[in-house]
Amino acid sequence: MIVRPAVEADIPCYVAFATASQEWLRARGLGQYVPAAHSDYAITVAARVTAGSLMVVESGGEPAGFFSLEVAPSPWWPRDDVPALYLAGMVVAPAFRGHSVGAAILSWCRKQAAERGCRAVRLDCHAGNPWLCRYYEGHGFELRGWIEQYPGYDGCLYEAPITPTDRLPA
Repeated sequence: MIVRPAVEADIPCYVAFATASQEWLRARGLGQYVPAAHSDYAITVAARVTAGSLMVVESGGEPAGFFSLEVAPSPWWPRDDVPALYLAGMVVAPAFRGHSVGAAILSWCRKQAAERGCRAVRLDCHAGNPWLCRYYEGHGFELRGWIEQYPGYDGCLYEAPITPTDRLPA
């Protein structure tokens, strides 16, 4: 799999993947909100493309997933002095679900954090999605807290500490 910065032409594909994810979640009775699936989030998506923080994962020359990796702290995380990168907006193409795209994204983010001298990768996710919480925990993320992100919508704050195995070979 190849990771590259998204360009403006990738935005419709990202929105399509996010919309498919939103529909998949709703069909399973989960109230999780996938921001990129909603038009009120379009400005943020475009800003992430401009900033170079929205990334595309390609497999066999076609988009398999998207995610954003930010240097700026997420608004949900309490401020502290821990150098970290913040993962957001991860979606996988329906055709690539179950093909370890998410695991590849998480590994890539950890390597980026190590390369940049960070001590952690952080993210927030919907507390009402136990499968997603278990997924992140299964990939080495530790629950650091809960936060009410919107009235009636709680998020879990997860952090993956950077370890020597996350470092890129010299």
